[in-house]
Amino acid sequence: MPPPRHDRIFPFRLLNGYPGSESLDATFFLPRAENAVRRIWAMVPESTPTISIDDTHLEPQRVADGTPRWIDYGTAELPTGFTQLRVRGIEARDCGNAYLVVTAKLDLSLEGCTLEEAERKLWGLARCDAGTTTLTPCRLTVGSPATFRVRYTAGPKGLPAGALVRFIVPKAFSRPQTDDPDAPGFVEVTEGRDVTVSYIEDSIESHEKVDVFCRLDAGLAPSDGFELSYLTDHTYIYPSTFHETERRYWYSKVPVLSAAVASAQDTPFVSVLEGNGHTLQFVTGPAERLHLFLPGRRFTSDDLVLRGTFTDRYRNVPPAGPIDRDVELWLVQGEARSTLGRPEGRFVAPHRFAVPLPRLAPGVYRVEARRTGTPGLMARSNPMEVVEDDGLRERLWWGEVHGHTEMSDGCGGYWELYRHARDEGCLDFAAAADHACYHSDNEWLWMQDVTNSWNEPGRFVTLVGYEWAGRQVHRNVYTSRERLKLFRGMYPPTANLDVVWEHFHGDEQVVGGPHAPLAHGLVWKHHDASVERFLEIYSMWGASDFRQNPLVPQFARENPRGMTADELLRTGAKLGFTAGGDCHEGHAGFSCEDPDGQGSTSHTFAVRLFYRCGMTAAVMCDLDRRSLIHALRQRRTYATTGARILLEFSAAELPMGAEGQADEVECEVAVHGKDTITLAEIVKDGEVVCAHECNALDVSLSWRDPESPTVEHYYYVHVVQADGQQAWSSPIWIRPSD
Repeated sequence: MPPPRHDRIFPFRLLNGYPGSESLDATFFLPRAENAVRRIWAMVPESTPTISIDDTHLEPQRVADGTPRWIDYGTAELPTGFTQLRVRGIEARDCGNAYLVVTAKLDLSLEGCTLEEAERKLWGLARCDAGTTTLTPCRLTVGSPATFRVRYTAGPKGLPAGALVRFIVPKAFSRPQTDDPDAPGFVEVTEGRDVTVSYIEDSIESHEKVDVFCRLDAGLAPSDGFELSYLTDHTYIYPSTFHETERRYWYSKVPVLSAAVASAQDTPFVSVLEGNGHTLQFVTGPAERLHLFLPGRRFTSDDLVLRGTFTDRYRNVPPAGPIDRDVELWLVQGEARSTLGRPEGRFVAPHRFAVPLPRLAPGVYRVEARRTGTPGLMARSNPMEVVEDDGLRERLWWGEVHGHTEMSDGCGGYWELYRHARDEGCLDFAAAADHACYHSDNEWLWMQDVTNSWNEPGRFVTLVGYEWAGRQVHRNVYTSRERLKLFRGMYPPTANLDVVWEHFHGDEQVVGGPHAPLAHGLVWKHHDASVERFLEIYSMWGASDFRQNPLVPQFARENPRGMTADELLRTGAKLGFTAGGDCHEGHAGFSCEDPDGQGSTSHTFAVRLFYRCGMTAAVMCDLDRRSLIHALRQRRTYATTGARILLEFSAAELPMGAEGQADEVECEVAVHGKDTITLAEIVKDGEVVCAHECNALDVSLSWRDPESPTVEHYYYVHVVQADGQQAWSSPIWIRPSD
């Protein structure tokens, strides 16, 4: 196999600016190598900037003679992995034809070289020499099986015998293989002489990709080529366009069968030039599903609205083609039914409608949708509880605070996450939690601005936040303020959690917590109870309550470093429960899903994210940032796998998340499901002490603990619906009375 490509060329046009910032910046990736010393050059037409890579500062040593204008920054020991590149002393208008070169070839001189000549000195090939590709099909409906055919054509210099052409296949697709032509993943050269599929290996540049290597036994003349065919029985189930040609980061959006070329076994691979590669677009399918959304818990004096969204099979919007709007809506309370009519005149978009509801008396309501003259149920909303505005109960709001976008290792616009959450997912609150290591300082300033611009108290609340990923694995951090100090887990000075928690210690406007402790192998160290107040018990990684839960994926169940929620609680940690997505397509709270493939189909680009997005319920009177952070800190939340199940739980008359004293403990549970509730169980100190099997939409349960508290105990409720959806209340901690 050719060696990894340790030499990097970074276009200055990818640098980010922000008004008033002293530098332009970007996230920069440099592969690890035995020798960290590098030679640094920059092609800069006008200015003579200074450059920093993390804490390594580089000053110009000399301006080389000749044209283009190259600046020699000498040699330096550079940090590797994901770092921050900061450039000072250059204007954005001068970045279009400027490039940074970082190379392990310490004696390399680039004086007088064009960019293409520099590439040939570094890699043996220039990107314009690497050829071109075309792909068929290049536009595909989400979820469709496909036989992809890529046509590779050599560049103007041709390729010698022994050269290798590498093609990329996402691990979320069928794994490539050459043994069985009738099985998914079969790959073969279908046109072209003296070209063979040499070997197939997991990529050394991306843990989400597989590489297929083709060897040219006789070389290729200029403009000559060959065709490669690849069969997959499943593809991505979310709409997106994959357009990049260079795998600059492991998560770069390169399309299937994107090509790179190595001129010999001992030279690195060079990707085809932008414009010489192909793109692949996944588009939504036809309308197949209707989703109905009601608020969670509201007062009799509140204005209430039913919202409906039509989607394709995989819950993507807007669906393609016409939508059958022949729908009748019915308001249901117990056995009572009243018509809401049809949604005509209430459409706010071609695929969405909003229907105001009349004033309602206290009770639990649902809305059902049926096609005119058809007895079958088309859709049922989540339950909504209406209560008196007497100060005894608080409203309940729905949201999701763990989404990823193209600002880190996901896709979809950062601002689009908020629009989708508010308008398509009909959420009350949302937050992006992109990985802190993957965006620059200037990007972070802009991202906070975007998040703040979408915050509208009383209608839709956003939280400024991010995901820290360091030595103690992942933590999400949020604030009720407009600004939050950024800590990067891959930056050595902030790679330990104690540095993060020490900064936020005692700050009641900040809250944090871990997610996917089973799947990620959580390291429970440096816990600070003044900040770390919640645990994401469910996400697209699956559940983390009990290892035997069917929503725990096999790899997580067998992870020796993984920790369940109960194992965390047994350490003495007092954590409320939330649920999220870790959704990587920018669709927080209403992500794509495969109705028939839960637990087996990748729901996003990452091969192990194959569950639907979860959701968090927050109990609070007002919808604003301070109330939401307070609810997270006081554990006034509960978690679901995505269904908006109404769940109320108390123990010794204490509400969810509370701590208290009692001589005896009586638990009260009330559940209102979107589907039939089949199981409601009470968990005490990690053991199921009451399992109530049922078969109803609305369930009430009382249970008295036969043992009086002698030490502190915790209790929580776990609920299962007939459709497999689940919910978990936050725990309640009770110790004996003094």
